[in-house]
Amino acid sequence: MTTQQDHAPVTPARSRIDDLDAKLIALIAERKRISAGIQRDRIATGGVRTDTARELEIFRRYRTAFGTAGSALGSTVLEICRGRLGAERDQAALERAKEPDTRPLRLGAFTFANCGAVRWGLGDRPLETGSPEAMAAALLAGEVDVAPISLVEYLRNHDRLLALPDLAIGSDGEVLSCQLFTRGPLADLEGGRVALGSTSRTAALLATILLTESVGVTAEYRVEPPVLADMLRGADAAVLIGDAALVETLHPRPGLRVHDLGTLWRDWTGLPMVFAVWAVRRSTAARRPADVSAAHATLLEAARQGVRQLDAVAESLAGSGLFTREEMSRYLATLDHTLGERHLAGIRHFAKLAARHGAVPEGADITFFGGAA
Repeated sequence: MTTQQDHAPVTPARSRIDDLDAKLIALIAERKRISAGIQRDRIATGGVRTDTARELEIFRRYRTAFGTAGSALGSTVLEICRGRLGAERDQAALERAKEPDTRPLRLGAFTFANCGAVRWGLGDRPLETGSPEAMAAALLAGEVDVAPISLVEYLRNHDRLLALPDLAIGSDGEVLSCQLFTRGPLADLEGGRVALGSTSRTAALLATILLTESVGVTAEYRVEPPVLADMLRGADAAVLIGDAALVETLHPRPGLRVHDLGTLWRDWTGLPMVFAVWAVRRSTAARRPADVSAAHATLLEAARQGVRQLDAVAESLAGSGLFTREEMSRYLATLDHTLGERHLAGIRHFAKLAARHGAVPEGADITFFGGAA
């Protein structure tokens, strides 16, 4: 039997490890303090809470140093230092978890036109809305219970979320609202700068993957507020999503080329591109499976009604004054709200590429509520 004395020779080494662990903890605590200051300064000057391009750089740094495990290490360090999306509201989430299960589930949706069909189909049902970044934070913090979340944020948080079957936001080719704008051919971006719109997550990473692996160019990426003219002042290309991308696509500026990311992805892979899935927290699904099933059925029917009445949806969206009914009809017709086998193949291919780029954990996959394949 092994005794304490048998381990005596390694005691000095263990003391050294304990000392190194204490130093690592202190260094991470200092990094967290500095990161919080950077976030405050960035938000105070109109920026966003997280910088996607910077995070990709950090993931790659850890992966280069430690291989596959480095991606997980980098993700953990980032989570500690800037928190998961919405983590600063965790205490409030704990309080909400104590609320009685009799209250209705809170549904969320994007303010962008890509959720127009679902919003129309829901009619007067209470609905929280926001940008993809805001909706991801709200879902993870428990401020909404069922909502769309960008594919990248789903994959980064796949251990906390379940996707709802048969429901997504994507396209099988042209999408119009996820675009890369350049002044010349994509090959000319070698060594150049690409500005990534701050409201983007999946499209920003998709553009990076396409440029690197399909086009074969190496560029510098940085996150900026989603204003095309400002983005292109100091960059050779810009990625925009949502209504801002739609405006610039439907009314293109002279001298700019518009590269549709949905088209580029399909041409390269032969697969649809899923930009967002509808999800629920695993904890909510475990506590209230019947309510989640009912919410899922409501959202599916809303999407079906909206798709069947695209002209009416287009008319309602055109009321904002940004687009004509005809423009909205054209856009809505490109969207695919289904989630079949080809879509799943597209998601899993994207997940592998994203992991290879250090943007999501290795092995990140989609898991469905109700155990659907």
